[in-house]
Amino acid sequence: MRQTDEELLRDFLSGNDDAFDLIASRYLGLISTAAKKYRGMAADLDDSDMIQEGMVALLSACRTYDGDKGMSFKNYLMTCVENRYRSMMRSILRQRAVPSRNMISLEDDPQAAFDPTETSLSELVETKEYINSLHRILKNSLSNLEYKVAILHLSGYTYKEIAQRLNITLKSVDNAQTRIRQKLSR
Repeated sequence: MRQTDEELLRDFLSGNDDAFDLIASRYLGLISTAAKKYRGMAADLDDSDMIQEGMVALLSACRTYDGDKGMSFKNYLMTCVENRYRSMMRSILRQRAVPSRNMISLEDDPQAAFDPTETSLSELVETKEYINSLHRILKNSLSNLEYKVAILHLSGYTYKEIAQRLNITLKSVDNAQTRIRQKLSR
C-alpha cells in the first residue's frame, strides 16, 4: 500500500532516510519540469544543477512542511522549488549587473573590499549608467504593470508582497511574470 506524503514525511523526520528517497522519487518529475522553465536563463547552469537545487528545496520543504496550514505537501514543495529557482536567477542577475572589472578578490587584497576609496568616480558613474540602461530596456519592453512587477521581483519581493504593494491579485502578478519572461526571452 502506497504511503501518503504526510506518512513519508513523518518517517523521514523520525530518521528514516528511505522515506526521503521515496518522496524524492515521487516528486523528481515535477522538480525536473519546474527546472525546464528556467532553462537558458543562466548559461552557467545546466539541467543537473537546476535539479540539484530543486532537490535542496525538496529537503527544505520536507523539514519545514506543516500540514496544519491547509496546503498540500505537493503545493508547498512546488512553492519552495519555484522560490529557490527565482532566488537563484535573481542572484545570478545581480552578479551580472556588476562589471567584472569592479570585482575585487578577497584573496589578493582583503582590505580593498572594505576601502571605499578603491572605487573610482568613473567606475561608479559607469555602473550607474549600466543600471540605468537596464531600466530603460525594461521600461521600453514591458507594460507599466509588468515593469513595476519586474522591478519589485528583482528587488527580492515575493509574489504576495508584490500583489499587496501594487494592490493586485496574486494571479495578476503571476500572469505579469509570465509575460515578462516571454518578452525578455525574445
